[in-house]
Amino acid sequence: MRLTVWDPFRDMAVIRRAMRRSAAPYPPLDLVDKDDQVIVTAILPGVDKDEISLTALGNTLTIAGEKKLPATEGVNYIRHERPHGKFRRLVDMPYSIDQSKIIATYKDGILTITLPKAEEAKPRQIKVEE
Repeated sequence: MRLTVWDPFRDMAVIRRAMRRSAAPYPPLDLVDKDDQVIVTAILPGVDKDEISLTALGNTLTIAGEKKLPATEGVNYIRHERPHGKFRRLVDMPYSIDQSKIIATYKDGILTITLPKAEEAKPRQIKVEE
């Protein structure tokens, strides 16, 4: 009979990888193709506007920020489920975007980012000649 040595750290690494795979990306968002633009709508309740950072590099949009935990001095939580802390989400755009015309608005916990498609990404009508 062969003995196997148990390594608890190996098991913890397996569990950690499984937890990362099952975690939903934050913030949740919708990506909509609308005529000459792509619209990203992200849900960020409880995040201060000044804590949100947007970066566009190439065809990738990065949404980063921090959702701060309210003051907890003297609070004894029975259950604490609301997410908090720093977040970062990279979103690859399906088209080239015109970075100079990106517009972002934030109201009532909803971040809306309008990314105009670059001219080379727009469909072009080609005339057929004789």
